[in-house]
Amino acid sequence: MLNIQGLTYLKDGIPLLENCDLQVFSNQHVGLVGKNGCGKSTLFRLILDTIKPDSGEVFLQSGTTVTSVEQEILSSNQHTIEFVLDGDSELRHLEMILEQKNHDDKWFEAQQRYEAIGGYTAKARAAQLLDGLGFAQLTLEQPVSHFSGGWRMRLNLARALMHRADLLLLDEPTNHLDLEAILWLEQYLAHYPGSFLIVSHDREFLNACVNQIAHISNRKIEKYSGNYDDFERTRAERLKQHAQSMRQQQRQIAHIEDFIQRFRAKATKAKQAQSRIKALERLTRLAPVQLDTDDFELAIEAPEHGPDTLLTVRNLGFAYDQQNLFHQVNLTLQTGARIALVGPNGAGKSTFIKLLTKAIEPTSGSLNWASNVRIGYFAQHQLESLQGNLTPLQQMQQLAPNRTELDLRNFLGHFGLGGTHENRCISSFSGGEKSRLALALIAWQKPHVLLLDEPTNHLDLEMRSALTFALESYAGAIVLVSHDRSLVTAIADELWLVSDNQVRQFDGDLTDYQAWLETRRAQENARTQPSPNKTTSSGAPSKPNKKKLLLEQAKLETNLISAQKEMDEVNRQLANPINYANASHNKISQLSAIRAELEKKIADLEESWLALESALEE
Repeated sequence: MLNIQGLTYLKDGIPLLENCDLQVFSNQHVGLVGKNGCGKSTLFRLILDTIKPDSGEVFLQSGTTVTSVEQEILSSNQHTIEFVLDGDSELRHLEMILEQKNHDDKWFEAQQRYEAIGGYTAKARAAQLLDGLGFAQLTLEQPVSHFSGGWRMRLNLARALMHRADLLLLDEPTNHLDLEAILWLEQYLAHYPGSFLIVSHDREFLNACVNQIAHISNRKIEKYSGNYDDFERTRAERLKQHAQSMRQQQRQIAHIEDFIQRFRAKATKAKQAQSRIKALERLTRLAPVQLDTDDFELAIEAPEHGPDTLLTVRNLGFAYDQQNLFHQVNLTLQTGARIALVGPNGAGKSTFIKLLTKAIEPTSGSLNWASNVRIGYFAQHQLESLQGNLTPLQQMQQLAPNRTELDLRNFLGHFGLGGTHENRCISSFSGGEKSRLALALIAWQKPHVLLLDEPTNHLDLEMRSALTFALESYAGAIVLVSHDRSLVTAIADELWLVSDNQVRQFDGDLTDYQAWLETRRAQENARTQPSPNKTTSSGAPSKPNKKKLLLEQAKLETNLISAQKEMDEVNRQLANPINYANASHNKISQLSAIRAELEKKIADLEESWLALESALEE
C-alpha cells in the first residue's frame, strides 16, 4: 500500500531523514514514534505530497486513498453533522448524482455504489463518531462556529474518520481529547478496517490500537512488530546484542593487531601477518549505537517545611453563564497528597484547577490556602505567556536576578534546555520545548503544591518518562488533570471525581473509573432510546427486541475481532521477506487467497454490524 525507499529530506541543508525505507501493508496499524523534532510530522507531509523529498521516493499503490486530520480550525455556519459527512467525498459526490434523478445508467450505477458504501446509514455513522468524541446529541445540528478551538479539532478528527480511507494519517489525535474520548478512539482504531500511521506519545493508547511500531532514530526508520511495549523489549534486546557483538569484534581486532605487531618483522611469519592485515582491512567494523537521547534528569524539589493542611474548601459553588457547575463542594488538601482529577468531558476539571489557582473566584462558599503556600501551576495556555523574544537563560534571569549565569545554565540543563537551546529565542521553540521551560520555571520556585493541567501534551515519550520520575520523587502535594494513563497510574494515590456539580473522592483506581464511565455511558444511551416493545397505534408489529439486537451485535463484534486477528496473522506472514525466500509460490498464493476471503468476511460482518446499529438507533 505504502512503499518508501531511500528517502532523504534535508532541513536547512542538514539531513532530517536519510536513506529511509518503510513499507505499510493492508490492515497494518502502525505507531510512528521518536523524540520531538525527529521528523514524524515531516514524514506525514512527504506521504501527503505537500513537500518533496530530496532523494528517494514515496510510492502509494494505485487507487490507494489517504486522509489526515486538517490542522486548520475552520469556522463555519454548516451544521456539525453535515460538516462531518463532508469527510466522505465519494458519498457527497454520489449524493449529487442521485439528486438529479435522471434515472440513466450513471444514476443507477451511483445508486448501487451508494448502497454498497453504506450511504443510507452514513448519517448514523457520523452521529456515532461524534458521540464517541464527546458531542451531545443536541449539538449535532449546531453550527461549527458554535464550538471552541479544541472542539473544532475534534470535528476535524471525526471528519477524517468519516472518509473510509485505505490509509489514515493521525498526528497526536489525543491532544484535544479527554480520557473518555481517548478510550473510545483507541477501541475504534483497534478495529479500524484499513491501515493507519499514528503519531502518539501515549504509551497506553499505542498499546491498545497498533500492531506495528515505526521508530525514527538518528535519521533512520526501523520497523518493529507488536505494540509499544513489544517494541521497547525488542529494541532493548537488539541494542544488547549489538553491544555484545561489538565487544566481541573489538576483542577480535585487538587480537589480530597484536599478532601483526609481534610477527610483522619476522620472515617466517611475514606471510601470515600480511594475510591478517588484509583480513583486518576487509572487516566491516560495527559502529557504536548512537542513542538519540537528551542528557537530562528532571528534578522538582519541595520546601523542607510547610503546613499540614494546604487547602480548605467549604461549601464552594461556581456558576458560569447562569449554569451551575459546582455546588456545595467540601474538600481539604494535605501536604504530600497526590490527587488526579477525573470526570466526564465538560464536568469542570480544568475549571476546578483555575478555581484553585484563584484565576477565577467561586460564586459562593470559600476556598482558602494556608499562608505563604507557593503554588506551581502548569497549563497549556501558560505556554503562550512565555516571553518569545527572550532566550531561556534570559527568562530565568528575570526570575532569579541574583543567581550566577552558571547556576542558571546548569539548572536549565536538567530540563534538556542546555547547549544550543540557551541562545535560541523562545518563540522558535516547539510545544515540547516550551513545556520543558514552563516546568523549569515552576521547579525553580520549589512549590509546596503542583497544579498540573495536561502537563504531558507535546512531550515525547522520553520526556514523559523523565517527568514521571520527577513527580514520583517530588515530596509536595500534586493535583493533576491528565489523559495520560501511565502518568496518572504512576503518580496518583487518590482520584477525585468531578461530576454532577460535585468534586468528591472516588472509591477505586483508574480501571474502576473506566468501568464507571462505561456504565454511565450505557445508562445515558438507555435513557435516550425509545421503548422497543410497544406496538404502534395502528396495531403494527413491534420493533425488534433491543436486548436481542444487542446480543446479535455482541456476537458480530466477537466474530469481527477473531477475523481481524486472522487477518493480522496472514498479513504478518505476507510481510515477512523470509517467507518469500523459503516458501513455494503456491504457499504465497494460498495466503493471498485467504486474505481475500478474510477481507470479504470482515466487510460482510461490518455491514451486518452497521445494519444492527441502525436498527438500534431507530
